Amino acid sequence: MTEIDDVALSVSDPEAAAQFYSGLLRRRPLEANADHAVFVLSPGRTLSLWRGGERLSPAQVDFLLAASAAVDELHIDWWDRGARIVLPPADEDGGRSFLARDPDGNRLRVYAAA
Repeated sequence: MTEIDDVALSVSDPEAAAQFYSGLLRRRPLEANADHAVFVLSPGRTLSLWRGGERLSPAQVDFLLAASAAVDELHIDWWDRGARIVLPPADEDGGRSFLARDPDGNRLRVYAAA
């Protein structure tokens, strides 16, 4: 049996969050309803959006890219698609990255390892 890495985020409105992530990720959810939505991020990795939940602080989703140039390109794309950019692309010890937030305040870290 294949193990799935599921990143779960708490959102106030799963339908609105699914619409936001559909635009950001350029794909439709695998499943969606009023309380839950699921996106396939890559083989064996999913993103689940859940209404409410016990978590009180925002969570983080990491998106690993193959090259630093891809980080810069995705930054521009996500900016145009409505992601709130918190930290613009910058070179750090581990590589190049930027940080965005979704409408519920969850952190979206995009990076390419050095």
